[in-house]
Amino acid sequence: MQKELLKWLKDVGELDSARLISECSVDLLYVDTLFEMSSDRMTDLMDAQIGIPGKYYLKLQLDFQKEIKIIETQLMEVATALGMHIRSISWNPKIDTDKEVQMKISIIVRQAIFDEITLNKISWSGRLEEPDFLNRIFDLSKMPSFDSRFDNAYDDIHKHRIMNYDWEDDWVFTDRRFNLLHCEEEIFLKFLSLTINPVSRTDDEGVGQLIEIYNRNLSESGIEFYEKSKIAGKPIYGYREIAAGNASTSSADAKQRKIALVVGCSQYEFAGLLENPLNDAVAIKQNLESLGFDVMYAENPNLKDLKIKIDDFGTELEKYDVGLFYFAGHGVQVKGLNYLIPVDANLKSERTVEYDCVQVDRILSHMENAKTSVNLIILDACRNNPFERSWGRDLSQRGFAVMDAPKGSLIAYSTSPGKTASDGEGKNGLYTGELIAEIKSVNLTITQLFQKVRKAVMEKSKDTQVPWESTSLTADFYFNRK
Repeated sequence: MQKELLKWLKDVGELDSARLISECSVDLLYVDTLFEMSSDRMTDLMDAQIGIPGKYYLKLQLDFQKEIKIIETQLMEVATALGMHIRSISWNPKIDTDKEVQMKISIIVRQAIFDEITLNKISWSGRLEEPDFLNRIFDLSKMPSFDSRFDNAYDDIHKHRIMNYDWEDDWVFTDRRFNLLHCEEEIFLKFLSLTINPVSRTDDEGVGQLIEIYNRNLSESGIEFYEKSKIAGKPIYGYREIAAGNASTSSADAKQRKIALVVGCSQYEFAGLLENPLNDAVAIKQNLESLGFDVMYAENPNLKDLKIKIDDFGTELEKYDVGLFYFAGHGVQVKGLNYLIPVDANLKSERTVEYDCVQVDRILSHMENAKTSVNLIILDACRNNPFERSWGRDLSQRGFAVMDAPKGSLIAYSTSPGKTASDGEGKNGLYTGELIAEIKSVNLTITQLFQKVRKAVMEKSKDTQVPWESTSLTADFYFNRK
């Protein structure tokens, strides 16, 4: 609440009050939930405790009467805007110690995390039954039941979530016994940690999705989840402050040697003209160069030129830490293998694809041999196959097939496997246009980046195009780390 109140005081021009509150702590203690008789609206009743440094405390009533009145009035306003009512406000001495960890996670951040879990229909308890999950954090046998038939919370929850299943899936986020919106941060973070612990969740995709949600929302609070150990090959995640000490990580990121090969195929001799791939390739090239990549570039290569360019890239890759391959143009899958179509290809039947196109595995092979720490392949090449009519093939074989990303790699597709992508109606293709819009975002992990791209593409295509990634990255990668 201190952060929200400080911003509000600045916004309304009360700078003296803002300076005072910037050195204080503001804690809200949950009292009760109020229900309006005329509607379903609920309001949390809270007590506010403002901690003030000792240098101000003794002269609080003498020198800061005006500021106190303004702060208390505006605190009421901010609380009301957040759906709360302040019952009382107390000013207490604030004792700072060197060991005190200042990790302030606001109600807004907590609610945003819970909203995303609910909207994405993620089971917060994973494979654990909900009372067993909660019992690892709280002693449910000593907590009250809301059902008069039972004398403890465990039996209450078991009845309504396992036997009857008559509570909503997000019930725990507003249950006042656990008070997750207002509880101590240690309890809140323990709850999040358990949702991604192997005891409750073993699917890598689900864990990755939750970590992305947590770290994106917690970044402004200066907290992140990270892999701290492994048990039986499964990662165990902890949380930590993002402090000045992490500047060395940022510095290390900046010193990574990064190389990219960017290819755009637009002027096909036997398949007509594609409007956007060259624009897409040029834009990606310019953005990567501005982000510290050495960029190799190929425009409308024929089969021979494309193979040479890829092999030259593979040779250079051995000198770098990060490798990126981007292709915009036509691509096709045949018998479960993915191929890039050069501009001189004349694919009269599926049998000629192997000889007239370049298999995507050629790039993956170079990346594996180079032993680069991070390898990225971005394929905006799932457009309609221009040779499809003459082949008479099954429509289920459209687009690209699924490829497993080797260790330390991420493969990004402009649409999901077996589907086709739009070439776009503007200067850039739909997928690459959204990628360009996000690629320079500061302190965005690559998984966060592609999630934002996916959401934007789905929204603009009305869910007809869903970008997709396959990843085995073992660490976060940032295009623009500050």
